[in-house]
Amino acid sequence: MKHLKPSATGIISSAAIQMRKEGIHVYNFAAGDPVLPNHPSILEAAKAAIDEKMSPYAPIAGLIELRKAAADWMNRRYQCNYSNEETVVTAGGKFGIYAALQILLEEGEEAVILAPYWVSYPEMVCLAHGKPVIVPTSEETHWKTAAEQIKAHLTEKTRVLILNNACNPTGALYTRQEIADILSLAKTHNLTVISDEVYSEIVYDDAHFVSCASFPEYKSRVLIIESCSKNFGMAGWRVGFAFGPKELITNLVALQSQSTTGTSLASQKAALGALKDADRTAAYVRNAMLRRRNLFFETFNRLFKKNVKPVSSTLYYFAKIDGDSMTACREILEKAHAALVPGTGFGLEGYLRFAFSEEEKEIVKGLEALKKIHFI
Repeated sequence: MKHLKPSATGIISSAAIQMRKEGIHVYNFAAGDPVLPNHPSILEAAKAAIDEKMSPYAPIAGLIELRKAAADWMNRRYQCNYSNEETVVTAGGKFGIYAALQILLEEGEEAVILAPYWVSYPEMVCLAHGKPVIVPTSEETHWKTAAEQIKAHLTEKTRVLILNNACNPTGALYTRQEIADILSLAKTHNLTVISDEVYSEIVYDDAHFVSCASFPEYKSRVLIIESCSKNFGMAGWRVGFAFGPKELITNLVALQSQSTTGTSLASQKAALGALKDADRTAAYVRNAMLRRRNLFFETFNRLFKKNVKPVSSTLYYFAKIDGDSMTACREILEKAHAALVPGTGFGLEGYLRFAFSEEEKEIVKGLEALKKIHFI
């Protein structure tokens, strides 16, 4: 714990917050939080919860009606068959991943992580006394790796594979065949796959999202992590879900009982409002992010004379730069008052992550500020 590294996103966000406290306007390309008013379905449900004038402890595994709504949401989208007993509500998808690793790893056991990765995966593995094993990808392979490449990194100590699809920070999407090959590899080598799918609803144009839940033959070795944060624009409410084998879900509930005691009751009722109107709530967020994605790439290409193709999913663009990424982020924050996240936090030096989740005018003005300091 004494050697635990803070999140790279958190470092930059904290510096940006301090500048704002000093009265400096900061263009926020760092936080992947959809800047939108919550959908009316969420607000109405939350207001109804407040009007009850009571806030007792919620059930540790989550409200029964919310677990059922979450399972129904998954089952409808991916033709799977999760039950309430295979579903748990967590305090954000992040805690679901953390808790799963605490359960699945013994000291010294290994978890395979594909790079670039979400900033918290390696530290979460270390917190479980495990060893993160990094499998690199590249722009040339469209930020994806094949099952055979993963196989080369497996040992007798490998227990877990973390798969992030759609991927933060690159927006990469795996095809059905690619996922089938990875799940087959996991079965052969007796691995549990933690499939982080928290951007499943934020997919653009004609791109297609494939969930690990849509492979019933591998259900016993897959834990799906979902979240309301991105899909429904509810980051601050802290509601996530884990779907998986009953024994693993039971262990997750037990761990919650000894740690968080579950998720805020008001947050769960707000999430239930989102799920009862899931298609419209998700479309509300996705359409707003699509407009911002288009504006970001149009403006970026115009200002920097690039021909960068818009990402197919998520809220991010992983941009190549020359030099040290943390130094670049600090200089950009100081000179352009724009916050970005260094690639080193995602396991790959020489890149910066942009989030295009802010309001349209902030996106344009932020990129114009970067142009003035000759960012590229």
